[in-house]
Amino acid sequence: MKKIIIALTTIMISFFTEYGFTQETIKMEDIVVTATKLKESKKEISSSVKVITQEDIKNSTAKNVGDIIAEAGIGHIHKYPGALTSSIGVRGFRTDLFNPLKSRVLILINGHYAGTVNLAKIPIQDVERIEIFKGPASVIYGSSAMGGVINIITKKAHKVFLEKEKGIKGNIGGEVGSWEYWNIYAELVAKKYIGKDNSVDIYLSGSRSSRDDYKAKDYGKIKNTNYNDESFSLRIGYSLFQKDKDYFSIGIQHWRGWDIGSPGPRYSPDPDNYVNKKRNGIDISYEIDNFKVSYYYIKDTDEWHGGMKHGYGNSNITTNKKYSQGANIQNAFYLGKHRFIVGAQWDMLKSTSSKNTGAPYNPNSKYNTYGIYSEGKFNLLKDKVILNAGIRYDYFKNKILSTSGLSVIPKEENLDHITARGGLLYRLNEFINLKGNIGTAFRAPAPDELAANYTSTWGTKYIGNPNLKPEKSITYDIGIDYTKELLKTGITFFHTRFEDKILKYYDTSLSAMTWKNVDGAIMQGIEADFSYDIGLCLGLVFSIEPFFSITYMTRYSSKDDIEIAKYGKTLLYTPKYTGAFGIKAAADRWTLKLIANYIGDEKIIDWNPSSKTYGKTYVKEDFTVVNLKGSYKILKNLEITGAIENLFNRKYEYVAGYPMPQLQATVGVKWIF
Repeated sequence: MKKIIIALTTIMISFFTEYGFTQETIKMEDIVVTATKLKESKKEISSSVKVITQEDIKNSTAKNVGDIIAEAGIGHIHKYPGALTSSIGVRGFRTDLFNPLKSRVLILINGHYAGTVNLAKIPIQDVERIEIFKGPASVIYGSSAMGGVINIITKKAHKVFLEKEKGIKGNIGGEVGSWEYWNIYAELVAKKYIGKDNSVDIYLSGSRSSRDDYKAKDYGKIKNTNYNDESFSLRIGYSLFQKDKDYFSIGIQHWRGWDIGSPGPRYSPDPDNYVNKKRNGIDISYEIDNFKVSYYYIKDTDEWHGGMKHGYGNSNITTNKKYSQGANIQNAFYLGKHRFIVGAQWDMLKSTSSKNTGAPYNPNSKYNTYGIYSEGKFNLLKDKVILNAGIRYDYFKNKILSTSGLSVIPKEENLDHITARGGLLYRLNEFINLKGNIGTAFRAPAPDELAANYTSTWGTKYIGNPNLKPEKSITYDIGIDYTKELLKTGITFFHTRFEDKILKYYDTSLSAMTWKNVDGAIMQGIEADFSYDIGLCLGLVFSIEPFFSITYMTRYSSKDDIEIAKYGKTLLYTPKYTGAFGIKAAADRWTLKLIANYIGDEKIIDWNPSSKTYGKTYVKEDFTVVNLKGSYKILKNLEITGAIENLFNRKYEYVAGYPMPQLQATVGVKWIF
């Protein structure tokens, strides 16, 4: 793998210095991102950004956002059967399924908290693009943005229509595939002008899908891997006053999955446990020029039918509900060529747990955060240098609430934090950008870590530590980007120091589980991206574009003495290499994409109780899975699709003990109007 990276890097450098285009080619559209909650050219962003475009989504075999993030090859993925992508890793930091406040990678939808870290709950059909900002982003987004931010941008009808265009557009389609899989979906967009410049637009989509138990290589049929789900999205937009300068939007998202099999690991299979899941949300925003104000509310529910052991079926029901809401107000103003952002943000998360028999596992809690931030962007030396600098202040209110079935002493603990970052981008010439950043990021302690005081159902006492400090990271990165017409490539080196990690441990003096700050870890590595359209460069009538995206962790070492004593210095669940490689081809009537995803060796804990190494670590082997997707318009308004997942029928597992499906095929048809 090292040799491959060296060879690819050499090719990139040779392109920087030697390659010349011998004929006129098509100039590629500039990519716009929202790293500062403002629309900006990706070429003006000093941080490392990966964008999953609408074209990438259309040509993917992904059935939800969790699938396509796994396909992006950005880091560790914890992906189970049963609509569950429980953990996403970026630069050695990960999300946390059981308590999103303990995540070190932030998941957003349209710039606000997503209400869940399980990306399998977010339907792919509703997504316009996904922006992945790697590295510290706490100045703009607050707590948890340590490894990076995954911002999912949903579709809006006014993006579909050209200026002054109006009418109705849409599509309806379906697909069928292996293991009695089926999916039907529809999408409708409409725009109408009211007066000369004001317009109203509507986006509407819905889907319904189902699949029976799948087969896995060397295992045969895995019982209890079936699922059913549905989704519905509605967004209404209205231009109130100024043509293309102001926009009011209200959106509704609904996703529900039911009778979702929970099969358990192969060393302890469970034939009857299942899960019902829901995610419902609404958001409202208004923007005019460089001012934007927004509000969101999300209710996320998981209802587990079964217990810690197999065979419970319907007899044991655990329900977890999370209520999220928040608001953001931001304004940007200019002094000459220099831009300044000033904003304020409020987020609230209330979490409740209940069981039909016995006590829940965790106490109810409530978390409020209030933040103010500012960042400046300075264009210097006739726009050859762009300098960014920002600072943020946050205040947190954490509460442990009374919980039915648990002996809880309610308590409130508060804290505050300041974070900062800076970045520099130097335009060497029209095509080459040099960039560097230094930034801090943090994760505020969760309510239980600060204020818990309860006894669990198994008799263990939990006591919070009100003296905890927020987890912190400081990251340095430096990189180079080269973009010239059909060639896009870049390479970034990063180094992160993780400090004040919050560790749960048993304190003998308290006779209780509690938390403390310890030294965290050192993470550093190289990220490289490359794509080049050979077909258009050679003057062919179709596009042929090879691409790759690689993350190589050169160091991922724990600094926590307790963790080192138990598991060694190498960080758990952190693959040394991850990558996505492939080729895209397209013409007016057809598209084809072949993509291979590689997850390298990673050290994990053995949770098999019958294993001799139970509770100890071992190295989970690497794997590569290859997917193929194609489409062809047999008529102007009629498109057929075909896909093969796990093309070479490999045996692979994102999580040890949970084998993924063997080769599976899907065919579909879509009518476009």
